[in-house]
Amino acid sequence: MTHDSSPQTRTRMPRLFAPLAGLTSVSVLCQAVTAGEFVSQEGRDGWIEIHGMLGYLTILFAVATAVVGLWAFRTSAPVIAWASVVLAVLIAFQFVIGQLITDSEQDGWIGVHVPLALVVFGLSVWLAVASAAQRRARSAAQ
Repeated sequence: MTHDSSPQTRTRMPRLFAPLAGLTSVSVLCQAVTAGEFVSQEGRDGWIEIHGMLGYLTILFAVATAVVGLWAFRTSAPVIAWASVVLAVLIAFQFVIGQLITDSEQDGWIGVHVPLALVVFGLSVWLAVASAAQRRARSAAQ
């Protein structure tokens, strides 16, 4: 496997990070919307299913964001790089907790799942905003 660290690749990766972080944020928002649709409602199984499927998509976006974040910002903005990894880990943890709630009927985890969802949401928005600010700062410096 070759390691492409050409100037073109180095400038392309930060540009790719912001849209990925944005997709992660949007998928986290969709998770919140679908969760709100099935809380305390009859006939909620469809919404729970959609929430679970979106969970897979959210993990995919978060992992892609983390990989690109580490590549693009590990030296120039390590806080962004490592925050993207933390976000991916938290989203994966959220998914596991969600499975415990729905598949194993361990409703006690709801008290962790819901507050952690707020942390995930806040961090995902912060990453999208911070990466855009970092890219603007880079552009201004050039």
